[in-house]
Amino acid sequence: MGGELEQRERMSQAPVFLVGGSDLFRRGLRGFLEGSAFETIGEFTQYQDCVAAAGKAPVPALVVYVSSGVIEETASAVDALLGAYDAARLLLLSSAMSVAELGACLRMGARGYLLNTISKDALIHSLALIRLGETVFPSDLAHALMSGGEGLNDGGESRRLAELTLREVDILQCLTEGLSNKQIARRLGIREATVKIHVKSLIGKLRVANRTQAALWGVRAGVGGHSSSVA
Repeated sequence: MGGELEQRERMSQAPVFLVGGSDLFRRGLRGFLEGSAFETIGEFTQYQDCVAAAGKAPVPALVVYVSSGVIEETASAVDALLGAYDAARLLLLSSAMSVAELGACLRMGARGYLLNTISKDALIHSLALIRLGETVFPSDLAHALMSGGEGLNDGGESRRLAELTLREVDILQCLTEGLSNKQIARRLGIREATVKIHVKSLIGKLRVANRTQAALWGVRAGVGGHSSSVA
């Protein structure tokens, strides 16, 4: 009787792939999931190996991908994983909060973006929400996104982008990449004091409260790939 109950509970568990990160980190994640509603059925150090296993390995309901920290690689990984396992829902774990990585993650179709310092209970709760079709990401980013989203999805972003100078568009792109004022100054070949002036100006034009909200606004408005080189 006990064995049958245990088998039914096991059959109800959602199958999970763990992809990326170190062996030690994945072992920790696997330990978090033991005894929960989620069962680790596959582990892959490289996302390419996981993609190559499609059609050969069991099909996961969820994929937990540990970001390498390189935004371009993260975007490629999320795109490839969801392409190979189109019925799965993906949660990305990152070592640092990045507006650019968040934007790339959501654009590629991921259902969650959280820091890899997440606790066991928070991870299981987040996976449960994702399994139900919800999207999860850090609460402070959610707050910034909600309070800084005025004018989006109604044509407002186009009007406000038109109000920015070419240099301000360059700087907005840098903000979406999470660059500091010093890094922006170095990239664009201008003084840090000049960057501060431009940042203050574009925050006012976009009607947001701070640079984080400006960066989130830029991600949602599709800012990226611009480089005017105009001082």
